[in-house]
Amino acid sequence: MRAEAQSAAQASATNTASFATRPTTTKPVKMSVPTFDGKDSDSLVFWVREIEIALSAGQIYDARAQVAFALSNLGGRARAWAMARETATPGYFTSWSFMEQELRSTFLLANVAYRHRSSFLRCKQGKRSLQDYVMELHNLEAAMVGAPLSEDVKVTVFMDGVRTGPVRTELFRRQPKTFNEAVHIAMLEDHCVRSAQGHTPHVEANEGPTPMEISLAESARPQKTQRASGRCFGCNRGRHRQRERVSGTNDGPDRFRGVVQLCDESQCC
Repeated sequence: MRAEAQSAAQASATNTASFATRPTTTKPVKMSVPTFDGKDSDSLVFWVREIEIALSAGQIYDARAQVAFALSNLGGRARAWAMARETATPGYFTSWSFMEQELRSTFLLANVAYRHRSSFLRCKQGKRSLQDYVMELHNLEAAMVGAPLSEDVKVTVFMDGVRTGPVRTELFRRQPKTFNEAVHIAMLEDHCVRSAQGHTPHVEANEGPTPMEISLAESARPQKTQRASGRCFGCNRGRHRQRERVSGTNDGPDRFRGVVQLCDESQCC
């Protein structure tokens, strides 16, 4: 029995080893990339990165094939510029890396690094949500790949830009060392604050009229009608009236309201 168990274990180990060493083949993945038309120069950085991801996922390794794929995702004046180069000199773009350099030198402004850095340093949360504020900082950070800011500067800008509240207090209490750590702390605290506010019962102030019991309204209605019709409060008959008796309190006697001719006691009995 022991020999059979050992042989079975060895066979299982052999099968596992052969499966682990078996080469794995991955199929190319076709990805859609947005068109770059050359109008928004700031979007060129993200478009270039999307092209690189699509080339890797599609397993496009040939230089001319990479250039053709990039040309197919150009539009507007960017496509007109590229096709003018290719028409004047066939095979002008010898590789994707050369085409990327030409695109950057043509469509990126000369002071693009300064503009992104200045926008990052001036960025504030204001009335926006924390998610929108973090997204803008991430976009500006990605656009400064060639000349990134130090972690200390990014943390300082982020903490100073968060508006006054529990999130800002938590950031200054924790003192994060990196930008990603500061974002993680802020997002976690913002989630906790919004969750707590969502479960807090909100009591709205009642600005309308105060509701009155129906029995009180019905009891007051006959007296009002009786007073308007000129009938006696004692016997409810016409041609004579009597003062309306109002019950007094513990501090004083009963009071009378509406000075009119007194009712004859014989008629009210």
